Amino acid sequence: MIEKLKFWSKNDRKSKDSFDSQLLDMDFFCQLTYMSAIATSGIARSGLFDYALKLPYISARYFKKINFVAKMFNHDYSQACRIVGQKTKEPEVKGLLLRLSGALDSGEDVANFMERESHIFSESYGNSYQRRLELLRKWSDAYVALILTTALVTVMSVVSMMIGNVTIIFIVSLSSLTILVTIFGAWFLYRTAPREFKTHSLDYRSKEQDIAKSIVKLTLPTVVVVVVVLFVMKLSLGAVMLTAGIFLFPLGLVSVIDDWKIDKRDIEVAGLFRSLGGVSQAIGATVTEAMGRLDFRSLGPLKDLVNTLYTRLLAGISPKLCWDRFVCETGSEQVNRGVRIFWDGIALGGEPQRVGNEASSFAMKIALLRAQRGQIASGFTWLTIVMHAVLTGLSVFILSVFTTFSELVKTLLPENSYTDLMSNMPAFGIFADNSTHLKLLHFMVILVIIVLTLANAFAIHSVSGGHIYKLVFYCALTAIISGAMLLIVPGIVSMMFGIVS
Repeated sequence: MIEKLKFWSKNDRKSKDSFDSQLLDMDFFCQLTYMSAIATSGIARSGLFDYALKLPYISARYFKKINFVAKMFNHDYSQACRIVGQKTKEPEVKGLLLRLSGALDSGEDVANFMERESHIFSESYGNSYQRRLELLRKWSDAYVALILTTALVTVMSVVSMMIGNVTIIFIVSLSSLTILVTIFGAWFLYRTAPREFKTHSLDYRSKEQDIAKSIVKLTLPTVVVVVVVLFVMKLSLGAVMLTAGIFLFPLGLVSVIDDWKIDKRDIEVAGLFRSLGGVSQAIGATVTEAMGRLDFRSLGPLKDLVNTLYTRLLAGISPKLCWDRFVCETGSEQVNRGVRIFWDGIALGGEPQRVGNEASSFAMKIALLRAQRGQIASGFTWLTIVMHAVLTGLSVFILSVFTTFSELVKTLLPENSYTDLMSNMPAFGIFADNSTHLKLLHFMVILVIIVLTLANAFAIHSVSGGHIYKLVFYCALTAIISGAMLLIVPGIVSMMFGIVS
């Protein structure tokens, strides 16, 4: 049971095997905060590095190297830090390790040094995150402009088809341009967005994550079966996409609700750490006794979870297990890291107020940065959904106009007489019965709609971040919109031509 509730997630294990500079910045910020918290206990240097190297972060690799050099070659830790620092390529990490070497060599208080460095790195990480947010803001605006441009090009191309020569190369080039621009824009948004883990992957999760996990086992096979059945029944693509979107929507909605609750908990947990540390220091009591002095109503979304945590602690259950289960039930990776900083610092005998402030500063910094990202994502999400509806509706409208007009030409003119009557209209062949151009246009429009459905959902998820199941929510929305357009717009066009005739 202890192993299952351990502060360890699949995200952390994956992060050790792959290297990403943004993940390194996040992990190093958390690592320095953790070391600053436990250093207040007066822990020995060897103990400080032993705890640091056991953290499941990318940054722990440097402290493993330091510990290896110190023990294998019988160097002191200051010399080991200097050796590893000189071999490190990342400038900020290299500078930190060399400064740590100097501090250890001079006898400077490690707790004060780590506190100072963690605060400096906090500002550095915040500035780097905000720079990426500004770049993300510009590229999100550019993405909307790109898909609007494709709509304008489509309209202009329709006019060209009506009055000029229509070639297969022209239709393929136009559709390929729309597809490539959309895919490139979505990919660049993914590359620009800050990298971070928002939800943990512990064995026990929040209530919403458990519901989502249960739903996904039923939903995904059901969607596959339903889609296959609908295709066998030869229903239209619009009906298939609409049905698939409706089936996927509940799973995505639960994930969005969980994401919203995690945002609220991440903000409130900073106040919890700060209050527990301050009260525990003031009354000279344990964290459990300090928790009994808190007004749980001030904790907002954490009220019920903290109340449950306090009840378990009073019942005599191991505090480590109680805090572990609290982390699991929040569903948040930020709470996971914050509690690791707070609880290990307290358990090792650190100063409660300083430990609480360190954990609180870390949690609040991350929460505020994510709030700024949320503002960008909120506007981009709804704007992209509206643009998706407009672009898919316009594409289906154009295809329906060509198809309906082709049917009208076939009805109004004698069979095969359009060639003689309209020989001076080079584009008129597109309206012919069984026209290759018209079939190709139909195929390319359907392909464009499918790509837009997937790419726009991926773009929104890239900007907003969060659990992968949120992508299902956005896919459900765009699929429902695309399916509705494929079903409704052709009927509207038929009505328009019927009124004209």
